[in-house]
Amino acid sequence: MRPGSLSLDAFLTRRAADRRLARLTHDMPLPEARALEFGPGDNPVPLPAGVSVTYVDHALDANAGLPGAAPIDRAWAGSGPLAALLGPEPCDVAIAAQVAQYVPNLLGWLRGIHGVLRAGGVLNLSLPDKRFMFDAARPVSTLAELVEADLLALDRPSPRQLFAHASEARAIAPAQVWEGADPVTAGRLSGEDALGHAYREAAAALAEERYVPCHCWVFTPESFLDLVAGATRLGLFPFVLNRIGATEVGGFEFYVSMRRDAEEEPVALRRMQEGGIDHLARVLAQQHRTAALLAGR
Repeated sequence: MRPGSLSLDAFLTRRAADRRLARLTHDMPLPEARALEFGPGDNPVPLPAGVSVTYVDHALDANAGLPGAAPIDRAWAGSGPLAALLGPEPCDVAIAAQVAQYVPNLLGWLRGIHGVLRAGGVLNLSLPDKRFMFDAARPVSTLAELVEADLLALDRPSPRQLFAHASEARAIAPAQVWEGADPVTAGRLSGEDALGHAYREAAAALAEERYVPCHCWVFTPESFLDLVAGATRLGLFPFVLNRIGATEVGGFEFYVSMRRDAEEEPVALRRMQEGGIDHLARVLAQQHRTAALLAGR
């Protein structure tokens, strides 16, 4: 059995009580499925034994030194086709919990995953909401940055991505933000020499052609929707969004579910996507209004 495997009954019981697990396994067929999990680290998503899962990360030794880590089956940094590594059999579901922000070429990564899912297959993500963690002082990522990374086919973080992460990360935890601390005034994680440290780190990684994990992308739920809308207009986003949820009180992550639609005609896909984005934007707005009302009671 792979790490985290459960009996079907145990999985269903756990999923009923665990909202995070339910969101990460949304629309996963049971009792059997073919699944991908990206960047499982030492905490792979627990799945039922009938689900055949392949673990993917940027390198086969990505989990080196992590006790109890899931074994990485395929190395893929997110640029170039994924299908050539996995074979012809399509997958039913892909899961990436707190992974997409580390991917140097996010659009290429999404395109590769789309290419290995069956029609109707889903990609379920959890993403950090920058407002409630160490990215709080950073601006949200832009469509221009996504396009640049895709045109360059980045397979490791760029100097800009490394410098932004290392220079701006703040020493603050989600609980402190929720208690009222201003993350923008918190000290930098790298200390008083954060700018110098960031420059040296970026320059060394470039010179040595070294992969240094960092937060390449910075999101809020709303900014992620805006990026999807822009990428869709450019024909660079192949999925159709299913769900997006606002960050819950006390937390720091939000969840997105997207599917590979059976419809492949670009105009029809764009029309469907734009309608979905408008709907999900209204859902997010309503969630914020409800949260504000509850907080005022």
